[in-house]
Amino acid sequence: MSWTNKQRITVVALVVMMVAVPVLWQVGDVRAAQVTEEKQSDLVDQTVAERQAPADYDGDGINDSTDKCPTRSETTNGFQDSDGCPDIVENTGAS
Repeated sequence: MSWTNKQRITVVALVVMMVAVPVLWQVGDVRAAQVTEEKQSDLVDQTVAERQAPADYDGDGINDSTDKCPTRSETTNGFQDSDGCPDIVENTGAS
């Protein structure tokens, strides 16, 4: 049985693919593992305060460094909206 050049090229291409594809998958897995380890290393390098403390604890849009009430959110109603504290609105009973 003699093979033609086209058949030889096809067999060689199949063998190369059978060898190369698993190697390429392993390279991808190694790179993914490296990225994960890098992210974990970055977390270890951060201090606990950097990881846990949000810049705006109560979520009112006023940074905790200037917020007079960092644990209670601001009432945005046009009255002292920059102090970070909820406003007490008197209820007069009038409608």
